[in-house]
Amino acid sequence: MKASTLVWALGVAVFALAVLAAVAVALALPLGYDSRAYWLAAQHLLSGDRVYALPDATLGTPDEFHYLPIVAVPFIALLPLSIVDAVRVYLVIQLVLAVLVGYVLIRPLPFAARPWAAAAYAFFLPMVLEVTLGNVDLISLALALLAWHWRAHLNRSALALAAAVGIKFLPAILLPFYLAAGKGRIVLRAFLLGAAALVVTLPLLWTHTLNYIELLPRYADPAWARIHLEREEPAYLVPILWSDAFPILLALAALACAILCGRMARRDPSRETEWHHIALALAPYLTPFGFFWTTFIITSLPLFAVALPRALALPTGQRAVALAGLFVSWFLMQLVQVHDLWVPVYHMAGVVLLIGIALALMARESGQALGRSTPRSRATSSASG
Repeated sequence: MKASTLVWALGVAVFALAVLAAVAVALALPLGYDSRAYWLAAQHLLSGDRVYALPDATLGTPDEFHYLPIVAVPFIALLPLSIVDAVRVYLVIQLVLAVLVGYVLIRPLPFAARPWAAAAYAFFLPMVLEVTLGNVDLISLALALLAWHWRAHLNRSALALAAAVGIKFLPAILLPFYLAAGKGRIVLRAFLLGAAALVVTLPLLWTHTLNYIELLPRYADPAWARIHLEREEPAYLVPILWSDAFPILLALAALACAILCGRMARRDPSRETEWHHIALALAPYLTPFGFFWTTFIITSLPLFAVALPRALALPTGQRAVALAGLFVSWFLMQLVQVHDLWVPVYHMAGVVLLIGIALALMARESGQALGRSTPRSRATSSASG
């Protein structure tokens, strides 16, 4: 048996164990915690009841809807089902979408590495939480990736980008990236399409839209997330991570990095996808409370997918170091502990480590390309020609 075949077979076994572990974790979670809120919001749209919490209510309670009213409209299709059956149907939809996104990300990898990458993907805790709880982060991520895949086709790309940001503001960090990358026409068309969708639906959703706008300042204030998450240990981190300045500084840093990534993508079109995925990995930190939300970290998955084949192409010693670094990054994003403020710090450290590894691999590749094209090598090539 070839070594690559043996590695692949071991990977398949690990993948099977990873799926079982993911199922075990999922069974311990509240199925459809978020998707219940979407079904109820759709029901309230049709009945005329209030969709959102009252202005003075405590935010973060179960079955609470936090998005634009238009996001609830597609869930009207699930209203003929009971809420329990609707949650199950949405779970199937999420699973199918997770498989499709995973297939797209893993398929380009070397044959022997695919089952190992699939195992890491299947037991990636943010993804397990996302699918089980039934959020819309995965839908937004899939649309963001589709928008980038279609970037040569302005209308299709703009439509996917508008939908990605409209469903969830999570990938909004891509807007400054696109602008800095010289793809402003996509952003402009996405804005016009989004505005048109809001204008068309506004007569039907007017009251709900006003209620949503009224709550926006409270949604943007991390205070409600603090009450909901109850992360207050250790005490010396509380005044830092829960301060008013921290999310602002973090958002500004993420925004600056996204703009820099866009400029680098414009300067180096051959690596524009890598720069796009780096900006996308920073998406959680543009939102006021994204630092604390575990499911948001699924935006790092595309960067893992582009870093892994580069790591595998390294010489043996360097390959081991790079793969170990990627594993540590993945492991840091897996950590969970209630009430502990170190957990989101570990998650961000994992994201930063992943970005650092990706940048190092890109720099090494650039150095090799430069080495192959020195003045001496060009002169030698000309002489031999």
